[in-house]
Amino acid sequence: DVYKRQVSTQSTWDNNSMALLHYIPLIASIGIILVVARGYVSAVSDRVQHVDRYSAANLHEIVSLHYDLNLAIDLNERTLNGSVTHNFRCVAAETTRIILDTRYINVTGVFDAVSKNNYSFYTAPFTYITKIVNHQLIISLDKPLKYGDEINLTIEFSAATNATAVNWVPKEQTLGKQHPFMYTQCEAIECRSIVPLQDTPSVKSTFNANLAIKKPYTAIASAVSRGNTTKGNMVVYHYSQEIPVPSYLLAIVAGEIEYNSTGKRTGVYAEPAMIKNASYELAEMEDFLDTIETVITPYVWGNYSVVIMPPSFPFGGMENPYLTFVSPSIIIGDRSSANVVAHEICHSWFGNQLTGRNWSHFWLNEGFTVYSERLITKILHGEDNFTSQARIGVDNLRDVVNSFMKDGKDEYTKLFPDAKREGPEDIMSNVAYEKGFLFLRYLEKVIGTENFYGFLRVYVASYSYKAIEVWDMKRVFEGYVMKLPRESLQADPKELLEKVDWNKWLFNSGMPDKEHTIYNNDAIKEAIELADYYLNHDDSPTDNNYKKFTLDLRIIFMRRLVNGLDKLSHDKIKRIDNDLSLIHISEPTRRTPISYAVFCLKKKKKKKKK
Repeated sequence: DVYKRQVSTQSTWDNNSMALLHYIPLIASIGIILVVARGYVSAVSDRVQHVDRYSAANLHEIVSLHYDLNLAIDLNERTLNGSVTHNFRCVAAETTRIILDTRYINVTGVFDAVSKNNYSFYTAPFTYITKIVNHQLIISLDKPLKYGDEINLTIEFSAATNATAVNWVPKEQTLGKQHPFMYTQCEAIECRSIVPLQDTPSVKSTFNANLAIKKPYTAIASAVSRGNTTKGNMVVYHYSQEIPVPSYLLAIVAGEIEYNSTGKRTGVYAEPAMIKNASYELAEMEDFLDTIETVITPYVWGNYSVVIMPPSFPFGGMENPYLTFVSPSIIIGDRSSANVVAHEICHSWFGNQLTGRNWSHFWLNEGFTVYSERLITKILHGEDNFTSQARIGVDNLRDVVNSFMKDGKDEYTKLFPDAKREGPEDIMSNVAYEKGFLFLRYLEKVIGTENFYGFLRVYVASYSYKAIEVWDMKRVFEGYVMKLPRESLQADPKELLEKVDWNKWLFNSGMPDKEHTIYNNDAIKEAIELADYYLNHDDSPTDNNYKKFTLDLRIIFMRRLVNGLDKLSHDKIKRIDNDLSLIHISEPTRRTPISYAVFCLKKKKKKKKK
């Protein structure tokens, strides 16, 4: 793994260098130290180079501290044109080039933002990733940069119409069906298709964005609004992101969009036809923020806004700062799917404020976020609802693990996986979310709930605004536990830490041990027993509480039925529908009939196979 290679490289250099110094005469030692120091920089560079294998950027030599992005958006022609000015700093002894990630971008010029001197450049394939085309933009500097030197470089470019980060939505696929819509989705490594930059979570930069678009459309970026200026038929919207973020959190949305405040810090963007319902559905966002702040640390981003995407939006949510994207499918009418937003809110701390350094550390973003999301549920809605959500998570994890194992992809069931040359998207599964959650729950049980809440606060405070690895998290956890009062723990701190098998949790494939996956309560048992009755009997139960089930209990009930497809005849399906009105349900909760439709489709597919 990456960590072992880093340690191995460093140890090799240390041993060789000491041997050299021991046998070289003292009179030559000054010269040798200079040579070795140069070799040490090279060794360090090699280690940093492999921090993120999915980036072609020379991260060991140069980093982008800040960038100014100027984009002209044409919704009708589906074009993005503009420039980006990077403030780079040299982090190596010396460098004569800057390498950035790109994909299908047409670069037309590179010049010094101050002197306006042009720089030579060319693009070349970046072939490490095999599943999708990637390029590298290689810029030659006219003189070397030394350690600590900074340079401001402007790149003029246009994105391709097939830029993988951009989704052009025709008006027919919007709710209002009057105007086209556009949004970006940069996670995991798609930002390189709209801006030449260091497309890796290991680099976090501040940025300004100036988005020009024709009236009557609005353009929004994942940053703080600084107003707008009008130039004829064009409006330029100005945004500033003063907290450093990785490239995948750059987000842009454009179209016919309105805003409505839902709290002192929260609000909703949506198409005009959706804004009223969305504001009602997400009225609890301020409560979510207040709740998680009491356990972790203050919310540092100022305001929190959600964009309700068009119906064709294919994801559940995306945690862009100031501009969380969520699917309109959560706008149900009873606020039962608001936990999707609770999840994205928690990313404000885990993923956005502190970030996994590369995609093998993806679980640091998602595992902590799922834990925090369910913590909100526990505080606001009780232990039973927390347990139901955890049970659904375990069941989902088991499905994903079984699927990966069946396909011979055991590596992807590890909490710390290696996607190798296939690309990071392949390892971004429920494993990071749910196995990560289970690991954190285990750590909570080891040191106690209140102590674990304290660890969360120390962890966030230690690594805010940084890109980190699991070893950083482990170091903080162990240091924190060793300082806890003995009376607050079940055993000596050192003994407790020795119980935690980090290698097993991080590097073992498959499901965690069964003792870590048991989530049950009376309500869950009742849902399962009701499903089992329909599976094992040819009549209806004398009574049932299905209509009183929460959304999570209905999902548990439906999953149990789906898992027993072989026992379900057509007559049983009709009986379930008649008893519970799953198809013709009049209440606003819509996810249950969707699950039922999937269940029916699976049944239909099974009949066809026969």
